[in-house]
Amino acid sequence: MSSRMSRRDTLATIISRALFTTAPIVKLWNASVPRNTRPPISGNLTEDIQAVIRQSERRTAISDHLLTLYAEAVEVKPKVIVELGTERGESTRVLAKVVERCSGILVSVDIEDCSDVVRSDRWLFVRSDDVEFGGHWPDWARARGLQETIDFLFIDTSHLYDHTQAEIRLWFPHLGPQAKVAFHDTNLSAFFHRRDGSVDISWDNQRGVIRAIEEYLGVSIDERRAFCGVARGWLVRHEPICNGLTVLRRLA
Repeated sequence: MSSRMSRRDTLATIISRALFTTAPIVKLWNASVPRNTRPPISGNLTEDIQAVIRQSERRTAISDHLLTLYAEAVEVKPKVIVELGTERGESTRVLAKVVERCSGILVSVDIEDCSDVVRSDRWLFVRSDDVEFGGHWPDWARARGLQETIDFLFIDTSHLYDHTQAEIRLWFPHLGPQAKVAFHDTNLSAFFHRRDGSVDISWDNQRGVIRAIEEYLGVSIDERRAFCGVARGWLVRHEPICNGLTVLRRLA
């Protein structure tokens, strides 16, 4: 743990981390936490939104952010979405709903073979190191008749500082004039909590993702707190729960 993190950790945080570092205790705690029932919503919900809500009811490391991810992406009416990091396809399924609604294309990149996580005519999977692929993106996109500018970029890969730095350096030049970028795992520590009070085991990445964002924006961020602000021509929104989600929107 870095000295910076040690100074900022409260006694409650230290005690909580000690309590929730073993899987049996986590399971026991979560079993005692009632699952939230969906609040009644007036009006009709589209099938894609209903599907995202159902998916978000399953407690995972990103479940609290799935509806936010859908809403943030839909807002820019994306023609091209690029997802860096696919794994089991949680975010992929949500972003696939977005491009189906907006008649766009979703390109997912992962170093592992994740080609079977989604079935959609609007989804393309690339098995590659995402940093290496970033240098080839314009040629790759042109060869497939896609626009080179990216409307929505989602980053959820190694969560390491150097890797995130490289992703920002290589992928941000391809962003459109009103693009959004969403980073998951911007509040990683020994464990994380969800809105319903459940918790799960995580890992301390020494602030890798949020530190790279701080460096790019030239600001200092307390990732443990929700906030919204403007920095270096970007509107920045951050939610600390569920390992953290930080969304940057380029301002005109």
